Amino acid sequence: MTFCARAGLRIVPIVAIAVLGKQSAHAEDEPAARAARAARPITLAGAIEIALSGNPQLAIEAENIAAAEARTRSDATLRLPLLALRSNVFFWDRKVEADLGPDIGKVTIRDRVTGTVDLSVSQPLSRDRALADASRAQRDGRRVEIAYQTAEAYLGALQAKTLGEVAVATLQQLEADLQHAKVLLQGGTLQRVDVLRLEVERARVEQQRLQAETAALAARRRLGLLLGLPDGNELALADVDTTPPALAWTEDQAVALARKDRAEARAAAASSHAAELGISVARANYYPTVSLVGVYSHAVNAGLLGSADSGYLGVSVDWNLWDWGKRSADVDGSRALSRQARLAQVSLGEQIAVDTRTRWQAARLALATIEVADRGLAAAAEAQRLQAARFAQGAATTIELVDAETALANARAQAAIGRTQYLVAWMALSREVGALPVHPEAHR
Repeated sequence: MTFCARAGLRIVPIVAIAVLGKQSAHAEDEPAARAARAARPITLAGAIEIALSGNPQLAIEAENIAAAEARTRSDATLRLPLLALRSNVFFWDRKVEADLGPDIGKVTIRDRVTGTVDLSVSQPLSRDRALADASRAQRDGRRVEIAYQTAEAYLGALQAKTLGEVAVATLQQLEADLQHAKVLLQGGTLQRVDVLRLEVERARVEQQRLQAETAALAARRRLGLLLGLPDGNELALADVDTTPPALAWTEDQAVALARKDRAEARAAAASSHAAELGISVARANYYPTVSLVGVYSHAVNAGLLGSADSGYLGVSVDWNLWDWGKRSADVDGSRALSRQARLAQVSLGEQIAVDTRTRWQAARLALATIEVADRGLAAAAEAQRLQAARFAQGAATTIELVDAETALANARAQAAIGRTQYLVAWMALSREVGALPVHPEAHR
């Protein structure tokens, strides 16, 4: 019995450790499984749509537009005459009476309670829609910028993912080379240092893979923040066709479109128009204000000398003949603001032209770089194939093999980066001309 009890005591901890080990393994697997289950699939077009519908900056711009439109509607209603009603009621300390003799007696001239009801009509002026147009243009510009930032973040996350895949492919090739090197080591063809050299290279590439995975995770989280998603949401990004699209415009065509369609250019034009209207408003103070006024009054307890109902139709003239030069200063100030708005519009147009040309040249360079990177990738792949064949025959050293593998991995990374960067440059050019950065595959 004693032996059995001791044996039981020894077995129980072992079983407990095994159970705890399984629970610990499951606990370690749970975050990964939970993340995989919670991963939200999303496409580039879907990401842009979410960003444009839920971004707080766009909500602020929408409220600015709503306020400007409300002011415009408010002013538009003033094109018709205004109808105003005013009523007064007075309580006097006593009523006023007059004694007109024994034949007529006392007559009330004013009661203790009197009042009037006035109905008037007037015709004011209305304003222009320039401010509302400027607010709308600013909103459009913000939409384009947010869409571009979303596309850039999405492509950046995919680029980090692709670099991780390149590292994984390189690791697989190095693992195969390492196994073959161990066989050659046993056969006496290679030395121990050759195997160690491949193991060092494998460790270096493994570090690159971990860095790429971390960068991809950080990029996806930045994208989630840009989309307004709460912390903890994992995104599963759909792959994007990286076939390089052709440039949609020539350099001069892009500049012409940017000058016309950029939201900043439209906002500057609306502001310049509003400044010109400001001159007319300030200059109008030189002239008299002539109004057609109609008033109808009804008196409560008008008394002996008053009339219960009365009305008149007349012309009112209000003319400020002298104000010590204030109107002249106001007009000069409005003219200066108008000149400033025109100068800002011209300067903005030149800046837009320079920026557009820079973006077009950057896109053209990125497109040319893709062709160069593809040629380099083909050469690196062929060099690696030849070195791998020589190594298999024992004719190449591990240094030559590692150099070939490294060159191939770098060429693959450069090719992937080049295609992604061209898509970013392509979309940046779309943003520069005032268009939403829709992925080129949407046009196919």
